[in-house]
Order: sequence, then C-alpha cells, then structure tokens
Amino acid sequence: MHELAVAQRLVAMIVEEAVRSQAHKIERVRLRLGHLSHVEPSSLELSFAAASRGTLADGAELQIERTSGAARCLLCGAQTVVARHGAACSACGECALLVEGGEELRLVSLEVS
Repeated sequence: MHELAVAQRLVAMIVEEAVRSQAHKIERVRLRLGHLSHVEPSSLELSFAAASRGTLADGAELQIERTSGAARCLLCGAQTVVARHGAACSACGECALLVEGGEELRLVSLEVS
C-alpha cells in the first residue's frame, strides 16, 4: 500500500507550507490524480486521514479530481483515452501507445486558516 507513503509525503509538504504561511489549520487540500498514476483514491483518502492525525492537516478535507489517461498511437497517430497502461489503440487496435496524460499526482490548492 504505497498510498500511505504518498499521503505521508503530502502531509509533510502541506504542513511545511502552512507553517511557512503562519497558518493555524489546513482546511482543504485539492489534488489532481490521473487514472494511470497507480494510486487508488479511496486508499489515499484513508491514508491521508491517518497521516494527518495530530498535524495542522488533521480533519482537513481531501478533494481529489480524477483525470483520464490520454495517449497517442505511434503507428496511426490517433489520440485516445486509456484506462490502463498497455491498452490498445482505439483506432487501429495496436499496442503502440505513448502516454501523454493521466499519470499525474499534483497538489492543486491548499486552503488554510
């Protein structure tokens, strides 16, 4: 369950930013999480709750925006949406896709008080 390690690093990063901003509490954390990121949103939410306990982020709302996997076929040039790595091109059926999006895990915004 690597989501715990991801959550621990996220909490460390947002707490550091909140302290730098002289905030007293982290209210909301917004993430952008790609479908191809290999991070399970529900596991990340549970891990975030555990990792943030006793910190400025304790009780913070974690909002996760999911993004689709996007790829371009190296053979026919078609752009396609993919749900997993190793998927076939929706246009030609070949498995020669270059992933161009959907692998991200980004902090979008942080609301503090």
